[in-house]
Amino acid sequence: MSHGHERNEKNCLNCNARVFGRYCHVCGQENIVPKESIGGLLVHYFNDITHFEGKFITTLRYLLFRPGFLSKEYERGRRAAYMNPIRMYIFTSAFFFIIFFSIFKVNDTEMETSYNQLQNRFRNTAADFNIGITSGDIRVDGVKVGNINNMSALNEPLIDSLLKAAEAAVKKDSTRVREKKSGFNVMNFGRQYGSITEYDSVQNSLPAAQKDGWLMHALNRKGVALNNNYSDRPGLAIARITDVFLHKLPTILFVSLPLFALLLLLLYIRHRNYNYVNHVIFSVHYYIFCFINFLAFFAADKLGDITSWSMFGVIKFILFLSLMIYLYKAIRNYYMQGRFKTIIKFSVLTFLFFIIIIMLFAGFLLFSAFNI
Repeated sequence: MSHGHERNEKNCLNCNARVFGRYCHVCGQENIVPKESIGGLLVHYFNDITHFEGKFITTLRYLLFRPGFLSKEYERGRRAAYMNPIRMYIFTSAFFFIIFFSIFKVNDTEMETSYNQLQNRFRNTAADFNIGITSGDIRVDGVKVGNINNMSALNEPLIDSLLKAAEAAVKKDSTRVREKKSGFNVMNFGRQYGSITEYDSVQNSLPAAQKDGWLMHALNRKGVALNNNYSDRPGLAIARITDVFLHKLPTILFVSLPLFALLLLLLYIRHRNYNYVNHVIFSVHYYIFCFINFLAFFAADKLGDITSWSMFGVIKFILFLSLMIYLYKAIRNYYMQGRFKTIIKFSVLTFLFFIIIIMLFAGFLLFSAFNI
């Protein structure tokens, strides 16, 4: 309640309904004099902040330490004491991505330099090492380091195959160095074309049944354009694709949430008490927990880099493991089924959602390549 003076008039200034008491029973506005002092404004601001903090802290406590509890409370209609799940999702996701984008920044020059260094390291493999087998002798850079005939018969096939694979890889890498003039393919969907004109010419010469459909047509034209623009600077292409992709992560998570809820709907389709909205609210609460978990993971990772303490590696592993444990306990507490059924449905849910995430990542990665 504010400390404003109550109006003598009993009509609501917001909706003009008749007011019985201090608050309008229609819209809830307080029937006070509209002119407000600085002191009243500050008190009102303080009350709003403490009200928000109180709800947020209460909600956060139950969210972290009682998996599935808030979703069950929402289902039962007990909502006034807790922060609205959609509002809390927006707040925590916004805070998460502010921290995320402040940590993960794509620098075109740095990434291109790192990529080129990595490429040069592989290209110089043939010059640094010359691994081979000659008359049973194992040689590295021309120096004999052993003989295959003196080694255990059990290990001989394995060693022989590994060394031959290494030798083949070196030869292949050497060939790649000599053929560097052919350029780098950022994206290729079958035959490699030198230009869009060449691709269009080939397509026009084909019968209608053999021509690319609209999707392959668009992919091939974009692939040719990317290969022409970035053949000499593949690191720059990767940097720009990565930058676009990272900025699509909020969209990926937003799209994945209703799909996660849809999987829950299918798994619990026989439970008539739960409609799709119930599954969405459950998913929202779990996503909020994931955002908070990832923030703790980033903090542990940074502290590990600063201090070099191995303890933070253990903490990161525990945080990662807690994502699965929390989801299992939340499902069991909310849907209230036995351990065996919950484990089965938990396993199916995580497997199918993993496939969905891979498909979303692949789709948005391709979309990112189309937008550089």
